[in-house]
Amino acid sequence: MNKSKKLIAALAVPVLILVGMCFTPLYTLITGEDIILETVPVDPTDLFRGDYVTLRYAAEEIPKSLVDEEVLNEYQSDFKVTEVFVLLEKKGGVHAPRKVTLEEPEQGLFLKGELQYINKTVEGVEAAFIEYSLDRYYVEDNSGTEWEEASAQGEVLVKAKLKNGYAVLTDIMIKE
Repeated sequence: MNKSKKLIAALAVPVLILVGMCFTPLYTLITGEDIILETVPVDPTDLFRGDYVTLRYAAEEIPKSLVDEEVLNEYQSDFKVTEVFVLLEKKGGVHAPRKVTLEEPEQGLFLKGELQYINKTVEGVEAAFIEYSLDRYYVEDNSGTEWEEASAQGEVLVKAKLKNGYAVLTDIMIKE
């Protein structure tokens, strides 16, 4: 192989890696279905971190009664982070968890997440705490404080595109 072909190959590898990393989010944005998730209040620890909003979702604390027995058994046997699928249903214009399983649902909208732990909520109810990696949204310059205040009150709704369990945040809005 001559030098020019080696150079082209060396330059092509990083470009292909970057394109590969962008494929899933772009595919989700183009072909995914719109969902709206409700947030819960977040007590911000630092309002000067920049113009983004830390988000916590009602769908991250799922009552234990909605968690399949198989999920509970796997969690109890390993006590480690477990990949789960959260089947969603639309209630009052917002998508909420209906069921948590180990197997990818064949029908319906679902989020892929990681079961972090099972514990009691502030209200004393046993719940599964699931992480979706949808916790930060960048906003327009000089508007972060307004959004943080709304988030602290639990008044923010999140719009996302969802495809095969993978979600991409597309917008945030204040409840009316």
